Amino acid sequence: MYNELRAELATKEFVRAEIGEVRTEISGLRAELKQNALLLKILIGIAVFGLTLFNPAFVKLIELLMK
Repeated sequence: MYNELRAELATKEFVRAEIGEVRTEISGLRAELKQNALLLKILIGIAVFGLTLFNPAFVKLIELLMK
């Protein structure tokens, strides 16, 4: 029984290797998250620009400023 249980125990090296893999995955996810945050900021900027540009009150304001 002892030998059977011992074969199923995790070694320090195995646990450290697994932790290393998890850290690598986490760093990859962080990079992806940063990229998605940048894309979201760009999308929000484009949306705000578009809504402002096509707002009739804004167009009138620009017309008044251009005169």
